[in-house]
Amino acid sequence: MIGKRIIIILCGLFSFLHCYSQQYSIEGKVIDRNTGTPLPFVNMIVTGNPQLGSTADIDGRFKISAPFHITSLTFSYVGYRDTVVSINSSANNIKVLIKLQEVSFKLDEVKILPGVNPALRIIRVAIHNKDKNNPEKVHSFAYDSYNKMYCTADMKGPTDSVNSLDSMRKVPTQVHPDSVQHLHHSINRLLKKQYLFLMESVSQRKYVYPDHNYEKVIATRTSGLTNSPFALLAQQLQSFSFYNDEINIFDVDYLNPVSGEGIKRYYFIIKDTLYTGKDTVFVISFSPKPGKNFNAMKGVVYINTNGYAFQNVIAQPIREDQTVSIHIQQKYECIDNKQWFPIQLNTDWYYNNSILGDSTITIAQKTALNPDDEHNKLKIVSRSYIKNIVLDTALRKSQFGRVEIEIANDASDKSDNFWNEYRIDTLSKKEKKTYQVIDSIGKAAHLDRKLKWFETLSTGELKVDRFNIDLNRILNYNGYEKFRLGMGLHTNDEVSKFVSVGGYGAYGTGDKAFKYGGDVGFIFDPYNHVKLDFSYQQDVIGAGITSFYNNQSLLSTENYYNYFINNMDKMQKEMASFSFDALRYFQFNIFGDEQLRTTTNSYQYGISNDNVTVLTNQYWFTEAGVQFRFAYKENFMKSPLGMISLGTKYPIVWGNISQGFNNLLNGGYQYTKYDLKISKDFKIPLAGYSSIAALAGYVQGNVPYTLLYDGKGSYQDFTFKNLPLAVDNSFETMRLNEFLSNRYVNLFYSHNFQAFLFHSNHFKPELKLVFHAGWGSLANPENQFGITYKTMDKGYYEPGMEINNLLKTSFLHIGMGGYYRCGPYSFSTPSDNLAVKLTITTSFE
Repeated sequence: MIGKRIIIILCGLFSFLHCYSQQYSIEGKVIDRNTGTPLPFVNMIVTGNPQLGSTADIDGRFKISAPFHITSLTFSYVGYRDTVVSINSSANNIKVLIKLQEVSFKLDEVKILPGVNPALRIIRVAIHNKDKNNPEKVHSFAYDSYNKMYCTADMKGPTDSVNSLDSMRKVPTQVHPDSVQHLHHSINRLLKKQYLFLMESVSQRKYVYPDHNYEKVIATRTSGLTNSPFALLAQQLQSFSFYNDEINIFDVDYLNPVSGEGIKRYYFIIKDTLYTGKDTVFVISFSPKPGKNFNAMKGVVYINTNGYAFQNVIAQPIREDQTVSIHIQQKYECIDNKQWFPIQLNTDWYYNNSILGDSTITIAQKTALNPDDEHNKLKIVSRSYIKNIVLDTALRKSQFGRVEIEIANDASDKSDNFWNEYRIDTLSKKEKKTYQVIDSIGKAAHLDRKLKWFETLSTGELKVDRFNIDLNRILNYNGYEKFRLGMGLHTNDEVSKFVSVGGYGAYGTGDKAFKYGGDVGFIFDPYNHVKLDFSYQQDVIGAGITSFYNNQSLLSTENYYNYFINNMDKMQKEMASFSFDALRYFQFNIFGDEQLRTTTNSYQYGISNDNVTVLTNQYWFTEAGVQFRFAYKENFMKSPLGMISLGTKYPIVWGNISQGFNNLLNGGYQYTKYDLKISKDFKIPLAGYSSIAALAGYVQGNVPYTLLYDGKGSYQDFTFKNLPLAVDNSFETMRLNEFLSNRYVNLFYSHNFQAFLFHSNHFKPELKLVFHAGWGSLANPENQFGITYKTMDKGYYEPGMEINNLLKTSFLHIGMGGYYRCGPYSFSTPSDNLAVKLTITTSFE
């Protein structure tokens, strides 16, 4: 009897414990009611039980549990209406989709109340703790990153009509509305099944404070392509963390609201207060104060009282051109209970003037849609998931080299098992369909072959079978040859990876003369640029012009200077050179050559002997020398395309030292020549950026004009025939070939205020102030005959002002500049001292 009672009691106890321990859970996703966009970091509580709550993750997913049936949930989110959702099911595990309705929020609704803004106190503490919470200010770390990027479009709009894709484009009247509706549904069905583009990558990053960084892409896959050059695109489109004073997004710096300057220029409002265990999370919105002219953002930060660190960030840069809307979301986690670290980075790009048609994507000239309405826009979605985070690693600075980013040679050859190890989830049906369809299209359309054009743009060479065509030689212009038509050809690695043979030919329409050259190169190490070259040329060369090794800058207007050169000598040259990288930040080129130069104008060099002056216009030189380039802490990306510079924040130095030999081979002149160039760009917060370049040269020994220095003037009259262009690192008011020196120093300074001084919705001219100065002297004027020239002993001075961005296309910016010649070499007529020029710059903003 007692035994039965014990059994009954035990059964009742177990039944009670089972009921008590049973958990009821609800999981699902929170989205925007109108757009279907997932909403990150939405707060939710069990209605009536505020101690039971949760927060949606960065993708809008959530799970909330309770020891009893949940009958109602309350959702709250900044910018959205609070929503109470009834749960009618009694199941233990329930899945739901929650749709929240956005409410409008305008800056003019902000009211400043008397007293201290409590949000400012929290923001100040967060600023004080920034260095402690910034993951890139800790000693070291390492992590793995899985990155995904896809392109899509939402064809669902408020009017549910294909016409809403573009308010500027009308559907032809002969098209029946039913056919338009059919087209809309067809596109909609397509986009429900697949994306327009999909890319994945896996990278491993190592970091040691303060700036030793190495990231290796170990896997990459791009729909439609076998080998992709876009392996790092997902990471490059977003900022790693929200702790820097300026957040760089696609080469534009936006002022961080949580910074010393940001706190002065933004409004902050506490929108909500959440509780996670012992910690409190303050949800604080930020928006720029009216009348503050700077690159601003709006959004929300979640600040956790555990270190007053970022827990979540939602931000949107405010772009006046409204062609692109950028939405940023970041989620942080406290690793090992000692360091907050980003674990997921989201960036969405909405192209407001991109119109999806039946088979094309059209770019409208004006913004076609409201930038705050996310309907019917081409959208690029970038996701980065960070895991396997290790803090305070055993990494040492000596383990890092100049390669900061590397793409593994087998990155495109990874198996499905490898990918599944790093993916957050297995590929969805939509993603699988995207790869299946786009890969088949890519194979049929030979996209890999067409992608060679991308390589062509980056290298300037077009690969055709076993040869590379040098596109830079096809068409050029200068003041002497006028239009120069040519062709260059070299063997590529299809013939040999170690030997390159090639040549070129050219014809000038101005001098009506042919030029040609050939070379053979032995490539020992392409990544360290170790190469031995032998070359021969019959060509022309600018007289008094100095060149530096590896001094090309794709976007610099200094490239326009060739347009002005009108004094050239004929040249016959044989040369041997050996180039290599060494000492980490140096690039060297050691050379020896013999050349014959012949003047093409009335200039002659006079050699005096026994009271007799012999004039000649032909000069034999035999010389040897070294050229170098030094860029402290310059880092590179190592890819199948070669070594690509990622730049440096320090000054870059170029130098040449050459020695001429008399009576060696045919050499007739003994001299030593030194050349130096230093260049630096630096930003001034909220005031634009400054550029400074200093050039100097000295020739020791008597030499003809061709080895001396002209003044580097770029003045031209403003006429229909001549197009006067502003040129970086030149004197805009100095006449061509006006000055001559055997020693000189030039200084070129400019400050671009960008759009900080003038700012409107669609018109953002940039004010740029410039100042140029030069000094020089000539040691052997008695040897120069047949030309007129001046020397810069007294100093040449030239201030100026440019207003850029008066006209702007996708990457071309046009403006005007005015410059004035002053000082000892100014003209008596003021108008002669003035130069008015076009400014043409390029940018990919």
